[in-house]
Amino acid sequence: MSNPSIKIKKSSYKRDEPPSFLEALGVKYYRYLANKSGSEDIENISIDDLPPDITLKTLAQNITTFATVIAFAIGALTTFVTIWIEWTYQSSMATIPYYFLYGTVLITMLIVEMAVLFWLGIKTVYSLACLTGHNQASKGSCLPGDDAVPNILARAALEVPDPVIHYLGIDPLKHLSKSKLFLVAFLYKTKVILSGMLVKFVLIRLFGKGEIRNAFSWIAIPITGIWDAFTLFKVAREARLRLFGNKLAAHIVNDILTDDLIEQLSPKAREGSIRAVATMMVLAQNYHPNMLVLLIRLCDMFKIDDDSEYDSWDDFLQVLEEVSEKERFFILDLLSISAAFDGQLSQMERHHLPEAFKELTDVYMPRSEQLKNMLLDGQLHAAKELCKLDFKPG
Repeated sequence: MSNPSIKIKKSSYKRDEPPSFLEALGVKYYRYLANKSGSEDIENISIDDLPPDITLKTLAQNITTFATVIAFAIGALTTFVTIWIEWTYQSSMATIPYYFLYGTVLITMLIVEMAVLFWLGIKTVYSLACLTGHNQASKGSCLPGDDAVPNILARAALEVPDPVIHYLGIDPLKHLSKSKLFLVAFLYKTKVILSGMLVKFVLIRLFGKGEIRNAFSWIAIPITGIWDAFTLFKVAREARLRLFGNKLAAHIVNDILTDDLIEQLSPKAREGSIRAVATMMVLAQNYHPNMLVLLIRLCDMFKIDDDSEYDSWDDFLQVLEEVSEKERFFILDLLSISAAFDGQLSQMERHHLPEAFKELTDVYMPRSEQLKNMLLDGQLHAAKELCKLDFKPG
């Protein structure tokens, strides 16, 4: 058992790699937007000071819809230009000049598409951040080192993977094979090409040969537009999740975990609380910043040291057996909340959570599912009501 009297060391939080070029560029532009709007000195806003859920949800949906429409248009337009070049000049130009022209246009349109999507992604997450008061430029750091709010939003906007973090011996990827990680990354990078080629291949096989085959090249226009729109939709969805999750983590630590409540928790119960969040990171198999924010703030409050490894599910179940009944209910509350913080319930989570919830599975699992949906749907006030930590079951 870790010693609760030792304050957590900042050096225990280690990020494997510094921010990538794209992340750094995204953060720079995000901070430019904040400075330009004059929000660099804004103070953090509590959930109670935010607009009601219907307003937050409507504004978030409007921002998301606008972004997806623009993304569809830019994807379709840039693809149209390359296909128009192909249809107009392929038969009338010599081979070498034609391919030089086609290649130049293709690369130019790709650069234009990526640049607009980059701009649109950052603008979208910044607009969403304005809804929750996260649009400050320099304040609002939520994780040690370079992982401030602009960083976690820039990664969401540019679909840059979250960095590998070393903290409390937690390894969220320990149950995920390296070959599977490589396959997922490869398919992700080639998704647009693969989807376009697959559709055209099926249509060509179904409808024949000759000139009709060339006509199917136009199918790439709506495919690219739809895919770019879907990409921006996912960006906005993830940004909302990170923003609302950050607000809820702050609410839990600042408003719920009062000194009086903490004094009611034994050292073993505090350890179990840390293990509840840490094991959810492993079962979710990702380094989602919402979970890291909650975990680090809990460690700071409980003064948890980093001498032990906290990501063992079996050790967590053992702690549940050793704490009092009331403390067990408190830890299960925290477990159900942290399970929803990354916006999904993985297959491993659905499999293992009933082992902890036991007879209360039918109470806690729906709670996690409901909280997850509220976070994704923009119902921040309603989600706050589900984030109760007491010593009662459910």
